[in-house]
Amino acid sequence: MANRLFESNQKRNFKLTIQGAFMSKQEQLELQIGGSTCVRMSSQEYSRIRKESNKTGKSIPELLREAYFSTPPRKVLVNKDDLTVLRKDINKIGNNLNQVARKLNAGFMHGWSNTLDLVLEQFQTLTNQIHYGYGVHKG
Repeated sequence: MANRLFESNQKRNFKLTIQGAFMSKQEQLELQIGGSTCVRMSSQEYSRIRKESNKTGKSIPELLREAYFSTPPRKVLVNKDDLTVLRKDINKIGNNLNQVARKLNAGFMHGWSNTLDLVLEQFQTLTNQIHYGYGVHKG
């Protein structure tokens, strides 16, 4: 039997657990092979999906699967490791830019152009890596 467990808190979240008899034999087999999950939703969300289930004659798990699997998977543009490397590179560029600003503000004109050129070169390299690595190519 499909077991719906309701948990209440300030927002009255609903926890839906899939286990049982209101599922077709195919769904039960898929559940045994693939596993199960719990989905928390607000009372408005649960009411909306329950109405859709009643209207279409499809189970809530079936509606959720159709909604999820009807779109192609999203490509992760930046994973955690890449993001860490990018953050470090951007911090290095920021430090160099701060050095340029300090020299300009202090009135030292000698030697600042080399640092600025280095910052621009690092920024261009980082931009190219992002464009190349994540599919953003100049036309």
